[in-house]
Amino acid sequence: MASARHLIKVDEQINPVHYSKRAEPGLKIGEEYYVCFGNNIVYPCTLNEIIEGPPKRIVISKYDNGAFFGRHVLFSNEIGQTPEEAVINSVSF
Repeated sequence: MASARHLIKVDEQINPVHYSKRAEPGLKIGEEYYVCFGNNIVYPCTLNEIIEGPPKRIVISKYDNGAFFGRHVLFSNEIGQTPEEAVINSVSF
């Protein structure tokens, strides 16, 4: 599904969890993941870099409609391997 590289609207029944309950997915540079910044709207992204240390952070490239749509530094537990997992692990502001 990430190969289509377009935004996805996830069912409103799926809700974000408190940041202390988020689970970090298995991280691999170059792999495709999903990220949610709110409102159950999810974007495909590519993991570009892992920044070790407490807390572990990551650098992603976000896409929409097949085009690059932004680069972000996030905590390592703010992405998901599925759109639903991305909503559960929504980015905190």
